[in-house]
Amino acid sequence: MSAFSDIFKKAQDAISNLRDKDEGSSSCDESVADPKELASIPEKLRNECATILSATPEQFALEHDMILKDQKDQQDDGAVAIARGRAMFNSRASSASLFSVNLGKMRTMRLFFSNPENTSGQLVIATHDSHYKILHFHHGGLDKLAQLFEQWSAIKARSVKEGSPSPAPDRHLLICQPAVKKNELDPEDGLFERVHWDYWKTFKNAEGAIHDSQTIRKALYFASMEPNLRKEIWPFLLRVYPWESTVEQRETIRNDLFLEYQNIKMKRLKKAASSKHWDGLENTVVKDVVRTDRKNPFFAGEENPNVDMMRDILLNYAAMYPDVGYIQGMSDLLAPLLSTLKDESEVYWCFVGLMQQTLFSKSSESLMEQNLEYLRELIKLLVPEVFSYLWQLGGDSLQFMFVHRWILLFFKREFAESDALHIWEACWARYRTQYFHLFVCVAIVSIYGPDIISQKLPHDEILLYFSSLANHMDARVVLKKARGLLHHFVNREKIPCSLAGVVESSGMSQWDSHKKLQAYECVKKHGDDEPCPYA
Repeated sequence: MSAFSDIFKKAQDAISNLRDKDEGSSSCDESVADPKELASIPEKLRNECATILSATPEQFALEHDMILKDQKDQQDDGAVAIARGRAMFNSRASSASLFSVNLGKMRTMRLFFSNPENTSGQLVIATHDSHYKILHFHHGGLDKLAQLFEQWSAIKARSVKEGSPSPAPDRHLLICQPAVKKNELDPEDGLFERVHWDYWKTFKNAEGAIHDSQTIRKALYFASMEPNLRKEIWPFLLRVYPWESTVEQRETIRNDLFLEYQNIKMKRLKKAASSKHWDGLENTVVKDVVRTDRKNPFFAGEENPNVDMMRDILLNYAAMYPDVGYIQGMSDLLAPLLSTLKDESEVYWCFVGLMQQTLFSKSSESLMEQNLEYLRELIKLLVPEVFSYLWQLGGDSLQFMFVHRWILLFFKREFAESDALHIWEACWARYRTQYFHLFVCVAIVSIYGPDIISQKLPHDEILLYFSSLANHMDARVVLKKARGLLHHFVNREKIPCSLAGVVESSGMSQWDSHKKLQAYECVKKHGDDEPCPYA
């Protein structure tokens, strides 16, 4: 693990302790499984999953002495107000509910809008010595504050022009309203409506088979689906049922899988009775499931049978895949499947299909490294100014620590669940690539990355910066940007050979059958002066 990862892990240990104290649960024991069974899963990944996934920007900033505290004890501090065209400072002592700070002495103030109406989001205030205050606006009002700050900024600029000294740089105030230009969009963006029941039925033949899965997946990629269709379509996307299967065939598959699942449950119970390591694993799972999505009514309340169902599914999966076992974060991915599909057997098999598309698998470490390598190359190609800045920072900057949680949890902690599920469905559609999640990462970096350059943030503040954007990004804009990036990528005259696997393994060339074969350019050394297999 990198030096920065070690620092981050210490912060996360404190976070886990705080979260456990708040929720009445102790932190997870990460060394409960049989070492022989889990030999193929590096302890490095387990530790990282158990720490990074529970990060909050406030706790990270507190651990690293980056929290901007109320400066009410300082003589020249106060709250800013706009009155009669000039800036006024309120020097009254602050109460416990009032945060006051001298905005004129701040390094930056950044407002990030997270909804199309530009009313909600967050305000991030930073001092010159890298201390931060993050204020969240979940229910509107940020637009009003932005108007006041714009007035204040205009007054400040005028006073500086008239000779008043000011240590603040020109980019003291930044209001971020993410948008995608027309030339950055996929040309087909906006042509598809969200898949609804009547549209879905048009793809079924008389026997109930889906006769054109490519087109329906393309529609899901661009426009997602109505929530009431997820129970029927998700098992197709997660490869439980073949698209070409008939209603009768699916019923046979469903019955066979149900019987197989009952056998799995019995095997798990026998294993629990005979394995001395199993109690520890079960305790770890129980501690996680009782803290997962408890705000969702489906999992709320004491002695909720749905929580028990989540526990059983995770334990059954761990029993059937002992080389993977259970890794913290799996419950986050399982919860939406369970609350949507509700049937335990069907949820289990969909979860198995989902795990095959995530980093929670036998080759987790190599998958993470492969994803990070592809991501580095994509950012280098598509957002070169951000890559160049991170490269100049050196150290751990190119480890992209800020994206690990995005990839591990498929953005579930970065967006509201309704938005995160749209991203999941776009990824599951496998339109042109099985790595669409990486284009979502690049889209976030492309939209919000230029600010880290203008503010000249060091790598630890970059992690805090992106972590603080969680649940304050506009998923609609991010998805449009990601689709546009993928479109421009696959239509490049030549693709670097280092990214050949991003499109080569997609299996979706039927959408581009009218185009000539993809051309590549060699950008790296292959073996002992071997010729490039692509260029």
